[in-house]
Amino acid sequence: KKHQADDILTIFSDKCTVKFTQTDGTTGEGWVETVRGQWCDICKHNKEFLLRKGKRKAFHMGGNSSCQQHIWIHYSIYQARCAEHGIKENHYTVPHEVKNARVEAKKIEHRGQ
Repeated sequence: KKHQADDILTIFSDKCTVKFTQTDGTTGEGWVETVRGQWCDICKHNKEFLLRKGKRKAFHMGGNSSCQQHIWIHYSIYQARCAEHGIKENHYTVPHEVKNARVEAKKIEHRGQ
């Protein structure tokens, strides 16, 4: 089943369990949250993103569809990595603008023939 998500693994890590520590800003009390999910490797290694959003935002706990939706913002990298590894892009990872442009291009191509 993991093989079915090879395209997702071009952007995300394998599933893993991570502990995040959080501190209450008013009381100073801290706690540990243990979660299971996947790292977005691009967000995790982007210093500007980490400064703005924090490391927790680079960790995704959703399923494949949530990861596919997140890939929209990294689509050009995803597209290049899939091509490099000979992996077929999943249609759910293609942003709507790109899908619509492809449909229009096909319509124009069919009219021209």
